[in-house]
Amino acid sequence: MKTLIILRNHNVSGKLFRIGSLLLIALAISNQIYAQGGYTNGSPEWIGGNGKIYTIGTKVGINTNAPARGLHLHGAGHRYMRTTSTGGDEFHTYVAGLELQRQLDNGQTMMWDMVNQGTFKIRRNLWTLFQLDLNEAQLGIQAQRTTLNIWGKSTGISNGELDEGSLAIRNFISGEYQTMRLDGNQIESATEMHLNFISDQDVAMVHGGGAVRINTDDDEAKLNVKSDHYHIKMINGNNAWRVGASNDDWAVGEGKLVFSNAQSSGDALLVMTEQGHVGVGTTEPLRTLDVGGTTRTTTLEITGGADLAEPFEVSNASAIEAGTIVAIDAANAGQLRVADHAYDRTVAGIVSGAGDIKPGMMMGQDGSIASGEHPVALTGRVYAKVDARYGAIRPGDLLTTSDTPGHAMKVTDPSQAQGAIIGKAMTTLEEGQGLVLVLVSLQ
Repeated sequence: MKTLIILRNHNVSGKLFRIGSLLLIALAISNQIYAQGGYTNGSPEWIGGNGKIYTIGTKVGINTNAPARGLHLHGAGHRYMRTTSTGGDEFHTYVAGLELQRQLDNGQTMMWDMVNQGTFKIRRNLWTLFQLDLNEAQLGIQAQRTTLNIWGKSTGISNGELDEGSLAIRNFISGEYQTMRLDGNQIESATEMHLNFISDQDVAMVHGGGAVRINTDDDEAKLNVKSDHYHIKMINGNNAWRVGASNDDWAVGEGKLVFSNAQSSGDALLVMTEQGHVGVGTTEPLRTLDVGGTTRTTTLEITGGADLAEPFEVSNASAIEAGTIVAIDAANAGQLRVADHAYDRTVAGIVSGAGDIKPGMMMGQDGSIASGEHPVALTGRVYAKVDARYGAIRPGDLLTTSDTPGHAMKVTDPSQAQGAIIGKAMTTLEEGQGLVLVLVSLQ
């Protein structure tokens, strides 16, 4: 097709130039274009089809005679600018795009472009930094790190619902939108959120703040943390406390809940064992509460026993039953023996724990002469072995040792009883041998 272009110019008056087989101009609006010069305002007007192209200095306007940029497209309704690339049998073979070039006076050039290459890409000097298709969006390249900064509003509540936020992530589930909103201060979610969920160093929040997992896939609790060292460190100024569940590599041993204000687990100030023993000032508690130091309290209420006992070794018997009457062993310092004769002034007390009454308070010193295996009640209420063949026992009767080993009897000779009284009977035993509740009061 040949196109005729008529040029009218005051500098070439009356001359016609015929040009054949001329390519159409990229932004042509019709097959015939008339260039009319000589405007007094210096603004040529190109006319073609249903629109007009205006040039104002170095600016071109399409359907506007006041272009604000190098190329200004204007019009009512939908307006598109299209670049079409043809050829090939795969979309990614060629690109259709827009290049933005910045060139310095020294010739150095930086190029950004936006292209359609099957996927939408934003590139810098041909390196893809952002890629978008129907399935996912990618930001950054493997060879370089890319930071994404999002500036937005803080999450708030509007009409009882969360609103605003710097970032909103939505899923459309069962006909409703489930939204997680994020800002610099808050994480609010009504659905599942996973951070770094693929790796073994994941942090995950499940079901709208229901469970948080750190370095574990266990979601039994609201917060699940796995660590080979302390799990939580709480810092206030120069002070820090550490909390952790110990393993066999820790100085305190395996299976303990440890509280420490030092980095070493061996310096822990409080531990709890798997058996429920709590140690304060000790990492090896042997009792339900084991304090390695001084305990101070206003009132100490004991509900598990009714006597004050001390631990003793009993030298002349391999097996000692609770309720046995014991006396001082003159042959072994600090030890006791089973009382075996009447009105024994070396009587020391009653082995605690008989019947349904347990030791209430124990006093002793581990690793010294003031320790032992058997708790002996020195005061309080305990059950004692009594032999009623020496006289029936009734409440209020004074009790002393008897010729029956380990058994008490009723005092019948007050002149011999001085210094040999164990305490007073609080229950009755009419005959034979049995247990009697005794209010221990050595005299």
